[in-house]
Amino acid sequence: MTLTQGEKAVKRRLFSLVMIPLLLFSGSTVFAEEKSEEWHDETMYFLMTDRFMNGDPTNNAQVNNEDPTAYQGGDFKGVEDQLDYLQKIGITSIVMSPVFENKAGAYHGYSVTDYSKMNEQFGSKKELQHLVKKAHELDIRVLVDFPATRVSTEHVWTTEPAKADWFVSLSSAQEPNWLGDMAELDTANVDVQSALVNAAVNLANDTGIDGYFFSNASGADPSFWTAFDEKLPALHLIGEMNDVTPEEAAAYEEAGLDSVTASWMQEPLRKQFATVDRSSEEVKELLLKEQDVFKDPLEIIHVADSALTDRFTLDMANENMFPGARWKMALTYMYTTPGTPAVFYGSEIAQNGESGVAAHGLMNFRTDQELVDYIKQIATLRADLPALRQGSYEPLYEKEGLSVFKREYENETLIVAINNTGETQKVTISADELDPDKELRGLLAGDMSRAADGEFTIILDREEAEVYALAEKTGINYAFVGAMTAVYITFIIFLYVVWKRGKRAASKE
Repeated sequence: MTLTQGEKAVKRRLFSLVMIPLLLFSGSTVFAEEKSEEWHDETMYFLMTDRFMNGDPTNNAQVNNEDPTAYQGGDFKGVEDQLDYLQKIGITSIVMSPVFENKAGAYHGYSVTDYSKMNEQFGSKKELQHLVKKAHELDIRVLVDFPATRVSTEHVWTTEPAKADWFVSLSSAQEPNWLGDMAELDTANVDVQSALVNAAVNLANDTGIDGYFFSNASGADPSFWTAFDEKLPALHLIGEMNDVTPEEAAAYEEAGLDSVTASWMQEPLRKQFATVDRSSEEVKELLLKEQDVFKDPLEIIHVADSALTDRFTLDMANENMFPGARWKMALTYMYTTPGTPAVFYGSEIAQNGESGVAAHGLMNFRTDQELVDYIKQIATLRADLPALRQGSYEPLYEKEGLSVFKREYENETLIVAINNTGETQKVTISADELDPDKELRGLLAGDMSRAADGEFTIILDREEAEVYALAEKTGINYAFVGAMTAVYITFIIFLYVVWKRGKRAASKE
C-alpha cells in the first residue's frame, strides 16, 4: 500500500506521541527537567493582535473585514481565548504588537498617538491585565511591543509648543514604506527618555506584563536604553536590531537590554532554508560569533520573519519549493541551535505575503495540521532536553545543506542532523567523538545508530531531520516493541476508517 503525505504525517505523529516519552524516560538516562525561569529557556511567539483572533465584537468600531488595510477585529480577549492553542504548540512567551492608542486605521500599532491611553480596538488595560493573568496560569509570559523611537505625526506631543525639541523630525518617510510618514523622537533628549520610561513603568504596573520588546531599538543610541533597565529591573527587555553587526548589537546588551534580535542572522537563515542544497556555513559562523560576542548568547532572539518583513514563505514560493518541508527544516534548525527561537504568528500555517498588509493576513486556526503537529514535536524536545536550550554548540559536519552538530549540557549529549538537501545523505561520526559503548537514539523518527569500525553512521532521507540522544545500549526493548505494535495497530485502524469513509462517500454519488 502506498501512503499519502497526510497518512505518513499521521504515522509519524503517532510514533512520536508514543516513542518520545519512552526514549526520554527509559533506561538509566533521564533527560527531562522542570521548567526553568531562565529566559533562554523560552520559545517565543510574536503576534499582531488585530490579525490574530476577534474575541470581543463590542470593540469593532473601526473594523471593516472587506478592507484588508483596516482593522480586522483581533483583540486582547481573542488572544486570551487562544492561549491554550499557543501552549499546545510549545509557546512559552508571547510578544504582542503595540497596545497604545494609534491613529485611525493603524491596525499594526506603530503609529502611536498617546502613550497614556490604550488602543480601544484591542480592549482596556483591565482586559490586558486579565489576559496576562490567564497566560501566567498557563506558564506563558507576556511582553508588549513598545515603539519608543518614532510615533504618529498626529501624536499629542507634536501639538505642544513646549515639546518642540522632543522631535528631530515631525514627518519623515519610514522603512518599510507601508509605515508611511512618522514623527521621529529625539532620543538624546532626557525629557523624552523620562516620559517614555514613565509610560513603560505605568503600563507594566497596571497590567503585570513580563517585559517589553522595543521595536527599532537600534534607531537609538545604546545608552538611551539604560534608564529603562534601571526603572524596570524585574522586566525582560528585548531590543529589535536593524542592519547592525553582532559587535554593534552587543553594545545594547551592555547598556542594559537583556536580549536583542539577531538581524545579521535573518537573511542568511532565510537564504539557507528557502530551498535545498545551500550551504549553512555562513549561519554556522554567525552562531559561533554570537558565542564570543555576547554575555548571554543563549538569549539572542532568532527569527525568520517579522511584522516588518516579507513572509519567509514568499521566499520559498519564489524558489518553487513546498513551504511545509521548508518550514520544518528551518524551524528544526532554529529550535535546536543556540539562542532563543521566535515564531511570527502564521508561520506555523506557512502564511504568505509581501511586507505590509499582504503579510498581515488573518490567522487561520482551521488549516492543515501537519506543520503545526511537527512544531509541537520539536517544541516538546526543546522543552524536555536542557542541552537544546542551554548546551554548548559544536559543529561536526557542514556541507551543502547537510548540517550535523553536537549540543552538550552536564551529562546530556545530543547530535542534531538536518538534511536540507534533495537527496538521501550519509555521514559518519568518529566513535571517539562520542562514546563507542553507547548508541544514538533518534527522538523524532526513531532512527538508531551504534558504533561499528570506530564510527557512528547516520543516514537521513532528503529534507529530513533527526535529534539523537547518546544513551546506554539496549537489548531487546520490549517497551519499544509494544509501542511500535500500538502505533501500527492504531495506524491500520486509521487507514480502515479512511477507507470506509471513502467507500461510503463513493456509494452516495
